[in-house]
Amino acid sequence: QVNTAMHEAKLMEECDELMEIIRQRKQVIAVKIKETKVMKLRKLAQQVANCRQCLERSTVLINQAEHILKENDHARFLQTARNVAERVAMATASSQVLIPDINFNDAFENFALDFSREKKLLEGLDYLTAPNPPSVREELCTASHDTITVHWLSEDEFSVSSYELQYTIFTGQANFIS
Repeated sequence: QVNTAMHEAKLMEECDELMEIIRQRKQVIAVKIKETKVMKLRKLAQQVANCRQCLERSTVLINQAEHILKENDHARFLQTARNVAERVAMATASSQVLIPDINFNDAFENFALDFSREKKLLEGLDYLTAPNPPSVREELCTASHDTITVHWLSEDEFSVSSYELQYTIFTGQANFIS
């Protein structure tokens, strides 16, 4: 019962820690998304303001052009029309392209979330157990004065490829460890 309670407490602690990490990362990513939204909205607001200014200038030029077209005096018409034509040419040359810089379909391309790896890891969570001990094949084991050879088979899926074997030779004066 004590062991069970200890392992259940450890499980709860570890799972709570994982959920806290996920909660914190969720908050960080949500903040990044909101910051990107604010930045993109500011950029769009600036573009809208630029378009409105361009529209206002164009409206003024159109009104002036319409007023000149009503002029009955041909000489005066030619003088003022040249001035308006130059202003229209300058406004057209200096006008900005009215296509938004932001592609709304790719607005959050930096926020492609892929949790497939994490989901797979979480789904694979399980209680760890030690691998089964290997079966020593005594008939193949050998020993000489300075060498020991041990053969074994491991049927576990977590097959151990090698073990370190240490031995002690007891001499009359001191122990020699190899």
